[in-house]
Parts: sequence; C-alpha cells; structure tokens
Amino acid sequence: MLFVTSENLKPDMVLALDLTLYNKYNFKTLLLKGGQSLSASIINKIISNNISGVYVKNDDAHNNLYDKIDDEYEGRLLTRIKDIFYKYKLNSTVDKKLIWDIEDLADDLIRETVINRTLYYNTLTFNSYDDYYFQHCLNTCILSISLGDSLKIKGNMLKNLAIAALLHDIGMLEIPEEIICKKDALNKKELQVMRYHPVKTVKEFKAFISNDIFRGIINHHEHVDGTGYPYGLTGVRIHRYGKIIAVCDSYQALTTDFYYRKASSKAQAYKYIAENIDTKFDLAVAAAFLQGITIYPVGEYVRLNINRAAVVCKNNERIPLRPIIRIINRDGTMSGEIDLMCEENRRINITDTGHSYEYIVSSCLCGEKTRYDGKGFINKKIKKLVDDNRAIMVCPEVLGGMSVPRLPCEIQNGKVINIASDNKTDHFVDGALEVLNIANKYGIKKAILKEKSPSCGSSCIYDGTFTKKLIPGEGITTRLLRLNNIEVMSDEEFTE
Repeated sequence: MLFVTSENLKPDMVLALDLTLYNKYNFKTLLLKGGQSLSASIINKIISNNISGVYVKNDDAHNNLYDKIDDEYEGRLLTRIKDIFYKYKLNSTVDKKLIWDIEDLADDLIRETVINRTLYYNTLTFNSYDDYYFQHCLNTCILSISLGDSLKIKGNMLKNLAIAALLHDIGMLEIPEEIICKKDALNKKELQVMRYHPVKTVKEFKAFISNDIFRGIINHHEHVDGTGYPYGLTGVRIHRYGKIIAVCDSYQALTTDFYYRKASSKAQAYKYIAENIDTKFDLAVAAAFLQGITIYPVGEYVRLNINRAAVVCKNNERIPLRPIIRIINRDGTMSGEIDLMCEENRRINITDTGHSYEYIVSSCLCGEKTRYDGKGFINKKIKKLVDDNRAIMVCPEVLGGMSVPRLPCEIQNGKVINIASDNKTDHFVDGALEVLNIANKYGIKKAILKEKSPSCGSSCIYDGTFTKKLIPGEGITTRLLRLNNIEVMSDEEFTE
C-alpha cells in the first residue's frame, strides 16, 4: 500500500485501510471503509475533513511503486524455499520431487510478480542473518523475473530463468561457515572454495535441468570483460540468464545486511551497477534493470543534504536518483513540488531514506508566537529536537482555527470556554484531530506538550475559573493522543 496526500488522490484509487475520524460527539467515527474505490465526491469528502492523506492500494501495473507485502505471505515463501534447500542439504541428492517443488515455487513467483504485479521489482524483507541465503535467492528470483519481463522474456523461458535464479546460490549451503562469515580477505584456497559454488550446483542438478538453466546458474558470476568466475567468460559467451541473474544478485546482495557488512542504500547499489556497465554487467541488461527498479518509491520519506526531510511525490524516469519531492516543514506541512532535475535545485541531494521524527512538540516551547497572548518562549532542549529534525512543532489551537492573540481558554464542565464564556470546544477538538493526523502521518509515538494548557496539559490544567487555580487533568489534545497510544509528557517532565 502507499500513502498519498489528499491533493494527489485520483478517482479509481482504492482505499487500503479504514479511514476513521475522531470528533467532538463520540470521538471515533468510521468515515470510509477500506477497499472502497475513490470517486471525485469521496476525494472532496476527504479534503473537506482536513485529512492530510490516506493509504491506497497500489494496483497500477506500470508505476513500479512498492507495495507492503503481507507478512504471512513472506513467511510462506520463506518456509517453502527453506524446505527445498534443507532437503537438498540433508539428503545430498537431487530427485524429481525436489525439482517439482522448485518449479511450483517458480510458477507462484511468476504469477505474483508478472501477472498480479504484487512483487514486480519488489523484494521481501527479513531480519535474520540465518535466513540470508533463502531470502537472497527468493529476492534475486523476484528481481530476475521482473527484469526478464522487462526484456520481453515470456512463457517457459521466463520459468527457466526463475528456476535458475532460485538455484543460483544453493551451492553456498555446502561452504563452511568460517569462510562465509570471515571478515578478513579470503586466502587463495578459501577463495577457490567460495568460487566453486556455481560449479557444484550444476553438477548436482545437471541431470534434471535444461541447458539454459544450467548456463544461467554457472554464468551468474561471469563478467562481460572476462574478470569473473569460474571460467572468465566474456561478452556473448555468457548466457543471457547469467547476465540477468548477475545484475539482480549484485543489487540484492548490496542492499541486504550480512554478518560483516551493513547494507548499502538502493541509490548506492544503483550507482554501483551503472558504474560497472560493460565491465561486470551487460549494457542492455543493466540498462533495463536501472530503468525498471524504483529507488525512491512515491510516498517514501527521504533525508536531504540541507538538514531537512522530504517525501517523494513523483519519479523522473530518466534519472530515478533525482525525483520530485516535497520538503517537510517544521510544523509538518509540505512545501510545493521541488523537481530535483531542475537546475535551481542541483545543490539538493538525497542522502538517505526515512525520516528522524520522534516527537510532536508544542510550538510555543520553541519560540513560535502561538500562545493565546501572542508570546512565545524557548525551551532550548525541546527547540534542539526541532533543529535536529527529531520533532515537529504543533499548536492545536491554531490548527483548530483560532487566531493569535486570542482570549484565554479553560475547561469547564467538560467544555472549553474562553474568559468571555464563548464555547470554543469545536476548535480544540478539531485541533486535536489535526495533531493526531500529523502524528499518524509520520509514525510518531511521543509528544512533549505545554503543561496546564486546556489543549496540552498532561497532568494538570486550570480549573475553569480563570483564577490560575490548577487541578489534576489533561487537555483535549493530550487525551486524544493517549487514547491512540501516543505517549505524552509535559515540558516540565522532559529531561533528555
């Protein structure tokens, strides 16, 4: 699924999750049901409720955006390939049943990758080093199927490519762990053992696989300039399947953690492949891969070299390392679209993915003049969180439509009134909803809010008599955040 900002929603997009609102009457209201197809009127309804964006299903076969793969589906695939590999390792033999299991897995991966597009140029995510080679072979297969489809490989030829990719590293199971996990450079003998794994695989399987699968496996470490192994083949002597698996194997290995190294970023892996065209990698194969792979999926958060975070809103097909972004302001709002391909933005570069936001903080604690009296003051520790891109500033009352300055407000008999006895509850509830939307949008689970406030008080608030008398209680925003499992602390409690 994909997070899409409200202004970028389009008819026929499908809502991935239930859309729930909290309001002043019963707090929780189901606005839209997950699975519902969006229309112009529904989009207007989302916008009119001041919802910043929603999660939609990603069913477009041509946009190469990343879906969130179901954890149970990942687990089933991992179990299937582990069963296949362990049977091979324990029995030390290959039989027709093992081959049938491999073929069935290849068929299922082709269906999910090419037909259903669930896995198209996508990869599965596991976190166990013990599962590295199972994960690696699965993901290399998924990428190889995707690349094969881009290169117009169809039918049984695509299935043979998938089988070759699934089996390309099964021989690694026979290599001693002390060699695989060695942090220092391998000696000559160890290097020979490591480089023997494609040969061992085809020796074991040659009676059961086609010549195309055979050559795809044994050629996947050959380089087009002749510097690869096991035979130092060049150019046209390397089978097409070997060239395809070589690119996908390298990309997958580079972007995955291993015992002795941290994963490279997708951008770094992209650059590595681009820089090794016509040396390690075939030009046509690598070019098709680089055009198909999505480095920064739409909706992904990225970090910039200008000490800001941004969200990707469009991709530039010619240069995927330079997408169109919207910079996240310190109050959680977004800038207009910024095309990193434009000359005036050439100094802006993406340095990493994700964002570093951990906290929602009251803006009046950071020098912003959002208090009821138009004043602001600075808590240096909290302000530093904002400066370090660890926090987003909010003022629930301003977000709820109240002006600065404004009459002081307090909670009285469950309602928020100002000193002139005007009921301002709606503004405070609307502001609280906006803060919750911001927290959910960025996955923030902690808030540091101004104590005593009818919006933000976390342990005490004024009693409603406008005499500065404090009572135990919590503000409207604090209550809503806590109901949604967001930790709230006061500025007086924060000690980091």
